[in-house]
Amino acid sequence: MTALHDLMIRTPGLPCRLDADAWFSTDPTERHAAARQCHACPLLLACQQHALTNKEQHGVWGGVDFEARAAGCGTDRGYRTHIRRSEQPCPLCRAAHDEAVEAERRRLLAVAHAAGGTVRGYLMHRRMGEEACVPCKRAQGRKSAERRRAARAAAGAPVADLGDRRAAEGACGAPAPVQAAARAA
Repeated sequence: MTALHDLMIRTPGLPCRLDADAWFSTDPTERHAAARQCHACPLLLACQQHALTNKEQHGVWGGVDFEARAAGCGTDRGYRTHIRRSEQPCPLCRAAHDEAVEAERRRLLAVAHAAGGTVRGYLMHRRMGEEACVPCKRAQGRKSAERRRAARAAAGAPVADLGDRRAAEGACGAPAPVQAAARAA
């Protein structure tokens, strides 16, 4: 005999002892009503602990519908439930979670592409292990150039854009002031 069983025998008038059918019903509504009755029970915590220790998957124990709790496996929500309980996620829940993560990344990538390519899109491509598309690469390049300009400005170095330098250079590649001096001579 378990400790819970001994406590139940010594505690008269427990609703689960008077009519146990509702606690193990196949109807979720009946189980929910049974769980509500548990909240006034003096054995609530002992009953929950017994169910967790024995890995119950059916019925209502200590106000918890363990059948509904077990039915969450194989979903992303089930994965999060495993994590919240500090459990190793089952393979079904892990697969469902991986699928949900991939779908969310694809959704974010579609948003980035609709915007004409973004740094976030570039990062999503990289995170998914694929080469980034040209618009996302360009967005990442612009961001990198901004960071380099900001770093040069913070260091006190002259801030010149590559496009500005090319415009200042003549056809042969010499800087514009040198060309002007050569013409003057």
